[in-house]
Amino acid sequence: MSSAIKPNLIKDIRPQLKVNPVEYADTTFQALSERIADDYNYIIKTCVMPHIGNTHGLKVRELRVMACIAFYDYSLTPAHVAAMIRYDPATVTRAAKRLADANMVIRENNEQDTRSIVLKLTEPGKALVSLYNQRIKSVFTALEGIMEKSLNEDEKTEFLTAVYKVSKRAEIMREYAAKLPKNLDTQSETKIPF
Repeated sequence: MSSAIKPNLIKDIRPQLKVNPVEYADTTFQALSERIADDYNYIIKTCVMPHIGNTHGLKVRELRVMACIAFYDYSLTPAHVAAMIRYDPATVTRAAKRLADANMVIRENNEQDTRSIVLKLTEPGKALVSLYNQRIKSVFTALEGIMEKSLNEDEKTEFLTAVYKVSKRAEIMREYAAKLPKNLDTQSETKIPF
């Protein structure tokens, strides 16, 4: 097949949409983000976790909390970690307890706010999270190396920025969702009271 025919063929077989894709962007974001999360979780559970050695019974959730702590130069509260990785605060609190019990983090009093604690990695915690992060980098580098199309650094930055914006937007929408009237008609000009 000549290259002159190929673009037309692709255009001809692409389904013609009946609506503007923007009208269904939110449901598409939701469906795609679920699928992306499933794919990443599969890779981490099958290619990363089995190969980092003794995890001291810790699961991916706890290692993600440790990775978040390791990314910053200052101590984080469980609330900070929850906000950054979009976990429920109670989930981070449980993870922090498991991590402390496994001697991976130390929970110290927060000097800026005596009502909370901060989380700091121990030396064994630093070693484990370093191994986890190295394995993730190795796995994803290897996978990208065998793929036909990969993202360059600029594309990764653009993608991460766009995903972050969608994530923040969804977070704000979630806060307001409970306040929506039960009889909301999307076709009318209903005024939302907030």
